[in-house]
Parts: sequence; C-alpha cells; structure tokens
Amino acid sequence: MENAKLIDTEVITEGPKRFVREKLRMPDDVEIDWYYIDTPGSVMIVPITASGDVVLIRQYRHNLKKHTLELPAGTVMKGESPKDAALRELREETGFELEAHSALIALGDYFVMPSETNRNAHLFLAPSVVMGTEKPSGDTQIEKYFDMSVCSLPLAEAVAAIGQEIHGIETAAALLLAGTALNADPS
Repeated sequence: MENAKLIDTEVITEGPKRFVREKLRMPDDVEIDWYYIDTPGSVMIVPITASGDVVLIRQYRHNLKKHTLELPAGTVMKGESPKDAALRELREETGFELEAHSALIALGDYFVMPSETNRNAHLFLAPSVVMGTEKPSGDTQIEKYFDMSVCSLPLAEAVAAIGQEIHGIETAAALLLAGTALNADPS
C-alpha cells in the first residue's frame, strides 16, 4: 500500500473524530477504498497517590454497553501540549492534581489501533498526585452525560485487574509501563 496512488478523499463524518474514506489505486491498477478514523492526539495519565494507589475512572461506555475501569485520558486540544492536556484531563476527570514538587514522567507515545485510526496517545506517569480544591468537572462536550466515578487501587491490584475489570489495552499498557518506570526509579 505504500506505493498506492491517492485518487480521492471523502470525509464521511466531521470531527471530533472524522471518519474518512480514501480511494487508492494500487500499483497493479486495482482500486480499493480505505476507511479510517482521523483523530487528534490524546493523552492518558497514570496518577499515583502518596500511599501508592493509582487513581482510576469507572464509567459507562455506550459503544460497549458496559462500565469500564480506565485511567484518566482525553484529547489534546489545538495549541495545547500533551503535558498540559494530561494535567487538564487529570483535573477534569478526577479532581486530582500533580503535587507541587513532582513532575510528569513521559512513558512514550503510541499509535492506538493503527489499522483503524491515526490516533497517537501520549502516556504519562504522575508519580505524586493530591486531591485538588475543585471537584471533577468533566469536559463541556459529552462527559457530562457519562456515568463517571473516581476510585483508587494499589498499583499491584490495578495491574492484577487487567483482563478482569480492566479491559482497555491503553489502560493495561500504561499501567504496565508505569510499574516498570516506578520499579526502575531509584528514589
């Protein structure tokens, strides 16, 4: 597909997640339609409290028709850095904030379902979070309709919940990466 010629692009649905169809001519002159979801970048944060608990979100996911247990996450807004987006999402979804002496640790950025979307997720570890002065507000678009609640588990229990209560591959990967980063940290 690397040598395919782009013939036409059609945006089937506009933002915030655009569904796109591209008509491609392959090197052997066969034409195919390629569909994908065009999304802005995203962030996911692994917030750890002083007692070693990871702060998670339990929420209803309409497309799955079930509640999920996930890490705080969201979209990087236009003009916003991934770090700023991570701190904003942490506040909006959990009410927690990064402790003053602490800094976010980048765990890398990864493509999410590269066969279906071009979404790039920036993962961060927030190694020391505290409850802020504001209650979680959610964003102004759709989170107000989500049945969201904040909960916390010891990191080891959260990792053990992968495949049991935690089914999102992004949350699973971020928890495992955070565990590795914390175990490698000499402090």
